[in-house]
Amino acid sequence: MKEVISIPNASRTFEALRNLGYDLNSSIADVVDNAITEKVSAKTVSINFSFDSGRNLSCQIQDDGCGMNDIELVEAMRLGTETSYYQNDLGKFGMGMKTASLSHCNVITIISKKKRSDISGYRWDISHIEKKGWTLLKLNNSEIDQVITSRNCDLGNHGTAVIWNDLFWLNKEYKSYGSEKLAQNFYFRIMESLKLHLRMVYHRYLDGSLGNDTIELKVNNELLTSWNPFCPQEPETEKINLKKEFSELRISGFKCPIYINAYVLPNKERFSSEEAWKEAKGLLSWNDSQGYYIYRANRIIRFGGWHGTKAKDEHDKLARVSIDIDSSLDELFRITVNKTKVQFPEMLYQHLKNTVNPFIVKKAKSKYNNSEENFEVKNNFRKNRLNVSRVSKQLIDDNKIKTNNSVNGSKGSVEVQNPSGTWLSNKINDFLRYGSDKDYEIVSANLDDGKLWKIVCNQDDKFKVIINARHPFYSRMYKSSNNKAVTNALDALIFSLAFAELYNKNNQNAHLFDTFKTVCSKALERLINEEII
Repeated sequence: MKEVISIPNASRTFEALRNLGYDLNSSIADVVDNAITEKVSAKTVSINFSFDSGRNLSCQIQDDGCGMNDIELVEAMRLGTETSYYQNDLGKFGMGMKTASLSHCNVITIISKKKRSDISGYRWDISHIEKKGWTLLKLNNSEIDQVITSRNCDLGNHGTAVIWNDLFWLNKEYKSYGSEKLAQNFYFRIMESLKLHLRMVYHRYLDGSLGNDTIELKVNNELLTSWNPFCPQEPETEKINLKKEFSELRISGFKCPIYINAYVLPNKERFSSEEAWKEAKGLLSWNDSQGYYIYRANRIIRFGGWHGTKAKDEHDKLARVSIDIDSSLDELFRITVNKTKVQFPEMLYQHLKNTVNPFIVKKAKSKYNNSEENFEVKNNFRKNRLNVSRVSKQLIDDNKIKTNNSVNGSKGSVEVQNPSGTWLSNKINDFLRYGSDKDYEIVSANLDDGKLWKIVCNQDDKFKVIINARHPFYSRMYKSSNNKAVTNALDALIFSLAFAELYNKNNQNAHLFDTFKTVCSKALERLINEEII
């Protein structure tokens, strides 16, 4: 049988590879992977975006690794390079750096310097490929000097710089905004997302837990800190004590086990601060952040969701599970080129679904059920947020009520100014502790002081009203009643009483308002206990 060599069309091949599903975050991460392999061993990786005079973006990813000589760089630029990978290297197919880069730019230039070798530079240019086919461009010394000068790219004795020019997608999106301010806001969002992605994906490399493998990552000269999805710095994060048969799954024919660890994060009101709670959700919503965080060689390759083993559930959103897989298990998981999708082997799927999930979900539900977010009351008052907000703001403005950070009083508290004087309302973080992120609402939550209601303010002339779900009156009227008109009227009455406090209370009469609420709450409790209502 005659053999016929069939060389794929270069332009069509590159076009196909550019559509493998890389987003910007995963593309940058794939280039970083190459820099921190055991062979390259970079300790610092800097990612810098810049604009030229025509408002066009370019990107430079530079590392201080061992660098490459001319022969090694040519091989590294080849699709499907024969470069060998060490067992725990993050690289996999020898295609990531090229396909990741060209998914976002039309021109990729790499210059590299190895100790005791001359600096080398090569370039893939999509427009040139369309004309000439499989032609890699070699930069001469003058062209390399021009790149170094224009990009301020000093490699020292060793290192590599990957440079993206003609970022077609980012440039198109940026220039689609008619306003420069809106365009800059778009750019800012993209950069913040990238930074958080890298902080999460490489958090073990950034926090020092890997010893000599610790690295520094910078984006636009900002040194990134680690973002750990399991919030170990929070005192009330609970690591679940899994039995060994739960936490280590061995599959026949493979030496390394799959390691599983489970965590339940605190409720919103139990986080150390408002900022900590907001950051803990990560790149996704709180509900989408529940589930599995899959690590390969200590690098997160997939995060959030339950991978088909169960549906997402509001009551389970505090549960997060780490799954560590060794690179020797790659064939079991069918990891894609861009390392963003994996398939679970059936044995792991069943183990998680039937053994691990029920255990961790039970713990997460228990903690969630102690949260104020579980108290859902359906009536027109709570559904009609926009009008409640509108009326509340008008009441604040019409009655000349102001709320500010306390200057002379308790540190970290809100001071209310009204026509009757001033008074300290609450700690600043209490506003986030109860209810949602919304302003001007009435919500249910567990209160420890026995009063039926309280009012909390933030420092921006906003307030919300809390009804105590632990009070017997609440249990009788809100939990047992299906009459929405009753709870609607009660909400309106309590809201009005709370606003009367906001309007009239001051440092001199504060005890009268506190006594009023205490007496009312105790009287209602007595009526419930005596079965009068």
